[in-house]
Amino acid sequence: MRRFLPLLLIPALAFSYRIETENWQSGKTFTHFLSAHNISLDLYYSLPNQVKRALRTIPTGSRIFLLKDKDSIKQALIPLGGGKQLQIIRKGKKYIAKIIPVKYITKTEKVEVPIENSLSYDLFEKTHTNKVALQIQKIFQHKVDFYKLPRGTRVGVIFKKKTRFGEVKKVEILFATISNRYYTKVAFLNPVDHRYYDQYGRSLKGEMIVSPLSHYKITSPFGMRFHPILHRWRMHEGVDLVSYYGAPVKAVASGVVIFKGRMGGYGRAVKIKHRSGYITLYAHLKGWAHIHRGQRVKAGQVIGYLGNSGLSTGPHLHFGVMKSHRWINPFKFKGKEAKFILAGKAKKRFLSYIHNLLDRYKLACRTKIFNRKKAKN
Repeated sequence: MRRFLPLLLIPALAFSYRIETENWQSGKTFTHFLSAHNISLDLYYSLPNQVKRALRTIPTGSRIFLLKDKDSIKQALIPLGGGKQLQIIRKGKKYIAKIIPVKYITKTEKVEVPIENSLSYDLFEKTHTNKVALQIQKIFQHKVDFYKLPRGTRVGVIFKKKTRFGEVKKVEILFATISNRYYTKVAFLNPVDHRYYDQYGRSLKGEMIVSPLSHYKITSPFGMRFHPILHRWRMHEGVDLVSYYGAPVKAVASGVVIFKGRMGGYGRAVKIKHRSGYITLYAHLKGWAHIHRGQRVKAGQVIGYLGNSGLSTGPHLHFGVMKSHRWINPFKFKGKEAKFILAGKAKKRFLSYIHNLLDRYKLACRTKIFNRKKAKN
C-alpha cells in the first residue's frame, strides 16, 4: 500500500484532485462502470482474456477508490479478490489498465480495556473495528462463556491490523487475555503451527464449546418447573435459551448425528452422540443445517437454527444433555480440555517466543498471566 498511496495522494495534494469511493453494486458489470464514468469501452476490449474473466467476478460490496479531476477519473483501483486489483490510469486522452497486487499498511497494536458494557462494544470503542472482538470470541469459545462475563473483567490484546485507505481489512490476534477475580484465560498465537495455546503450551481448542448459541438468555433452567403449555409440574430435562429467531445453533462437542427430524413436543430437533456416552439434544429448531443422520460433526459446527417448532411459547432453543440414559444439567457437561500440548523443543521455542512478546509490548497484565519459573518447567 505504501508503494501506491503516492499515486493517489500526492497528485491530489499537488493538483487539487479529490479522492472518492463507491461500493460495487450487485449485478453491476465493468462495462457499466466504464460507461458511468465516460470511459470508452475500448479499454475493456483491449484487455487480455484472463483480465476480462477476473472482471466478471468483482465481489459485491467491494470498495472502489477513484482519483478525480473535476468530473473525470484520473486513476481508479478496483479490487478483484485473491489479493489483486485493477489499476486504471489516464494517459492524455486515453486510459490504460493493469492488474497489480493489493497493498496494505500493517501495524501491530496493544489494547487493555475493562469490560463495562459488553466485549463487542468496549473493544470497538477502543480499536474502532469489530474484528478484534469477533476473533477473541472465536479463540476463547471453548473456554469462556461471553454471556456471563463477571463484573470487573478486563481484556488485554496484542494484534496485527491490516488496513487499506484507512479501512480495516484483516485482524490477527497475537495474544489475548481475559481476566477477572474468578479466572485468567490467555491465548498466544504460535507462529509455527498457527494454533492458539495458553502460557504452558496447552491448546485452547478442546472438544467442546461452552454454549450452542453465541448470545442468549436463560429463560428456564434445568429442574422441576410448571409447564407453560401443559399447566402442570414436570421435570424440565434441559435449559431453554432465548436468542433471535434464526440464530445459528452449534454442536457443543464433536460427535455423530443420531437423530434429525421431528420429535413430538420438541418439534424439529437434532441429537448428537459424543464420546464417553454423552448425548446432546437441540430442539424447537426453525430448520436444520446441511447435516444428515450418521454424519460426524465438529465442536462449533452449525447444525440448525433457533425456531419455535413443537410445544413452544416463543422462539427459543431447548438444549439437553444425557449421560448413561439420564438427563443432566447441560452447564455441568464437561469435555476434554485440550487436544494439542506442546512438548520438548517445540514447547521451549514457544515459551521463549511468548516471553519476548510480552516483554516487548510491556502489558500491565503480564505479571497476572503466569509465574515465569512455573512456565519454564
